[in-house]
Amino acid sequence: MTRDLAIRWAAFFAFMLSLSSCKRATVEVYDVPKQAAASAAPSPVADAPPSQSGKGWIQWTKPSAWTELSPTAFRKGNFVVEGENESKVEITVSSFPGSVGGTLANVNRWRGQAGLSPISNSELAESLTDIVVDGQKGQLVDIPPESDASDAVHIVAAIFLYEGESWFFKMSGPSDLVALQRTAFDQFIDGLTFTDTESKNETTSQTAQVEDLILAFDPPTGWTESEGSAFRIASYQIEMEGFAPADFSITSFPGEAGGLAANVNRWRQQLGLGPWNEAQVNANAELLNAGELEFMLFDLKPTTEREKSLSKERILAAILKYNDRSWFYKLKGDIFLVETHRSQFRQMVQSSQFESESSSN
Repeated sequence: MTRDLAIRWAAFFAFMLSLSSCKRATVEVYDVPKQAAASAAPSPVADAPPSQSGKGWIQWTKPSAWTELSPTAFRKGNFVVEGENESKVEITVSSFPGSVGGTLANVNRWRGQAGLSPISNSELAESLTDIVVDGQKGQLVDIPPESDASDAVHIVAAIFLYEGESWFFKMSGPSDLVALQRTAFDQFIDGLTFTDTESKNETTSQTAQVEDLILAFDPPTGWTESEGSAFRIASYQIEMEGFAPADFSITSFPGEAGGLAANVNRWRQQLGLGPWNEAQVNANAELLNAGELEFMLFDLKPTTEREKSLSKERILAAILKYNDRSWFYKLKGDIFLVETHRSQFRQMVQSSQFESESSSN
């Protein structure tokens, strides 16, 4: 079988590491040291003096007044401060691959959690403040309540695009209690550190273990290779007269990359569709074998009349877990255009395999 594309791991990692060393603000690959990724999640801990903690490339120091809880499937950091009458402020740290819909989409998602109406892109600037922490550019989001009630929800968050991930540091709760914790939150953000030397050294060691692997697949006839973006392994454009071009990409991230449900719901959000719970995600998954590889396929599209009025696009996605990484194949475009290339998408997925560098020569 002819292989039209072979991506060499050594070149891929070297390119991504060179981007990181230049401190570019573009989206790059986020790598979690294998030792950290394999460790068990810590149990709930009682309030304690400040200590250095964090996950992967970003480290933080917990304020002494915050009680640390166990991480969850979506939270790398999980803290709470309790007030009177069972009120509480929650502080969370989460990260997801890519831009997760962009700043406006995330701000409007948080506004919805606070019971506020969405804002337009022109109004977004009023909620944002540019910040620089440890040499890394980010944005501080302030979403105050529109009510004077003491229990009205106030949300403050910091957003960083770092090593191919969107990182969200978010504090939410009753406005009076959030006000009391604002100084601690600001100090928490100011104390973030990015990319420690030990993690870099371990990543270099991991690269040596996988540098002889090659991902090969057969791109369908008529798909045109496109420039894509820095964190894409492969990028193609599919054109048909009368339609905007559809976009195909392959990306890869260490470990679970946020988890199955998080990625499926991220794609549904890109289509303007509501989130699925875990049971719905599992019910809509299809297993597709490609030799020894097992992909999980999803066909995401509007189904109800209301959804069809909101979105005219569709996403075909395939997820593979291989060699301690998550691989994402994604085709996004007009519903009809994607349908006409559905069989080609499946054939491309099934043609995928990993080969050793020596066997390809």
